[in-house]
Amino acid sequence: MEFAEFERRGWALRSGTYDSGFGAMTAALHPRLLDAVGAAAGTRLLEVGCGTGRLAALAHGRGAEVTATDAVPEMVKEAAVALPGIRVREAALPGLPFPDGGFDAAVGAFVVNHVPDPPGAVADLHRVLAAGGRVALSCWDTLARNRAQGIFFDAVAETGAARPDDLPSSSPFAPYATAEGLAGLLTAAGFTEVVVEPVTWTHRVDPQRWWQDVLSGTVLTSSLIEGQPPAVVERIHAAYHRLAAAHPDGLPVAALLASGTRP
Repeated sequence: MEFAEFERRGWALRSGTYDSGFGAMTAALHPRLLDAVGAAAGTRLLEVGCGTGRLAALAHGRGAEVTATDAVPEMVKEAAVALPGIRVREAALPGLPFPDGGFDAAVGAFVVNHVPDPPGAVADLHRVLAAGGRVALSCWDTLARNRAQGIFFDAVAETGAARPDDLPSSSPFAPYATAEGLAGLLTAAGFTEVVVEPVTWTHRVDPQRWWQDVLSGTVLTSSLIEGQPPAVVERIHAAYHRLAAAHPDGLPVAALLASGTRP
């Protein structure tokens, strides 16, 4: 399946279940994203990949003039209900339906790793920012550091399960999924003062609840597991619980946060 269609279908199916589990975990990074762009009263702020609206609501609470967008119609509907009084629009990256220089800040929480054209997406964000505008984007760190997701892939590997045929062979973001790659992505789009920093936190959740949260709140990870025969899923489940037991105080989460300025 083509990457963009795989993502769109997957997120459409999870628009009603993402927020309470996986979405709640990612929200730990939202204040850092808003701090990185200086979101405050009167800031004209664009959020891309808004999902169900948690980050947009936080920015609105700071007094920013928020426009929230998502490429998935079902997510836009969820966000519109959750964000009364905030402009919510369906819009994909690249191809934002906004004029040049219309925003003071742009943020995207774990969206640049889901777009079909990362360089085009970042260039589009550069285009819609006014001179001096700030962008902040996050993506996941390596699975070795980001154990909240890494243990799922380790559990699959332990069982020797084959990759389902309908999964995309690779992600367009793969060449940029390091601090150096992410910095280069922003620099190539024309951003200056580019900084990429690692961010970590601990996600404290019952392991069985987290298993359910990941299956109902991710696309690639859930498809990798749910595309297996039932007996294989049971073995993956058992391996997952054994790996999760090694983190009794919570699962380590690791991400990269990139920021830059449009000159």
